[in-house]
Amino acid sequence: MSPLLLTRSLKRSAVVLAALTPSAVVVAAFAPVSGGGGSHGAQTHRNTCHFQVPISITTVVSRPGFLVRSYATISDDDKSAATAAVSTTSGSSAVRSMKPTQTDLPYFQMVSFYRFVPISDPASARDALFDALIKIDGIRGTAYLATEGINAQFAVPTTGGEDGAVESTIQRFTEVVGDALPFDPFEINAINYGDLVDSTLPTFNRLIVRTRDAILRSGLEGEGYEGTSSDQSTTYDWDHAGRELTPEEWDTDLRDAAATSKKEKKGILLDCRNAYESDVGTFSDAVPLGTDSFSESWDVLKDKVEGMDKSEPVRIFCTGGIRCVKVGAYLKQELGFEDVRRLEHGIVGYERWSKKLGMAGHGDGSDKNAESLWRGGEILFFK
Repeated sequence: MSPLLLTRSLKRSAVVLAALTPSAVVVAAFAPVSGGGGSHGAQTHRNTCHFQVPISITTVVSRPGFLVRSYATISDDDKSAATAAVSTTSGSSAVRSMKPTQTDLPYFQMVSFYRFVPISDPASARDALFDALIKIDGIRGTAYLATEGINAQFAVPTTGGEDGAVESTIQRFTEVVGDALPFDPFEINAINYGDLVDSTLPTFNRLIVRTRDAILRSGLEGEGYEGTSSDQSTTYDWDHAGRELTPEEWDTDLRDAAATSKKEKKGILLDCRNAYESDVGTFSDAVPLGTDSFSESWDVLKDKVEGMDKSEPVRIFCTGGIRCVKVGAYLKQELGFEDVRRLEHGIVGYERWSKKLGMAGHGDGSDKNAESLWRGGEILFFK
């Protein structure tokens, strides 16, 4: 099943769902309905407003598997035009923002990355990153910086091209990001590749780099690192969040767990996303948390693992991996579980790996005897 990409139009108060197929991109827009939702509604991830009235359905241009050919930057002569579109705010959640200077590029490579690392001066890191990114013509996306690290999602502009060009383009992008920051954001996890999408698909409207109190707000007390400017006490160590498994290791581990009858090896598989995400798709045998927001996870987690032996394996997954860092830290440090396993790069990474391998249901790969353990679609958020 193709991923669903969820974006919210603040001006029109509408939601756009876009389904990627091998041959086309289908976009459907929904208007809000006041009051209750119903089984066919779609929820935003920041509130409980329901959307269920379609206002437009469009099939966008054919989507061949083009790769990136070039990496465009803004010349010094054109920089005045770029800065003219820049806006800045101040305060604890200060924003540096710019409307993209070029909007007619044919493709975007979707990427994301995060790293939990102490940052003593998030505002300086924010400004340095923003000043570096505005030199990339057409880039859009959002980056959050806090004393606990960085969390970012970008649409990197492309023109399409021959094999290997995507990797070359993203390598240059990672160099720009890495040179701007006082730490290596890719030291722990490599950049997470999403889809190569047509530029007519709704993604991000602007380039936004902002500071916040946390890169992932969870409702947990004690989010932060000792020795930083965070006002919160240090309770959880995000570097102590369980063992991260590659998609291949994860696939093998789930198959072994399904085949065993031994309780001490089977453990539990937890879908750490919200209910509306789990309803679209999940792994076989996964137990969804069924939450409406991430901050509701903690009491639900206690209930889901109640009565389990602390040595039993607890496997956790989310969309891109970042939520499982905080869930894993909570399971180990608050609830005392010894064997926590989380999926590297989340569902996005597993789907990329299984498609490349050619598992059944993922195109014309050669390994038709293997079947992906993922069931259904996935929801990605752009804002």
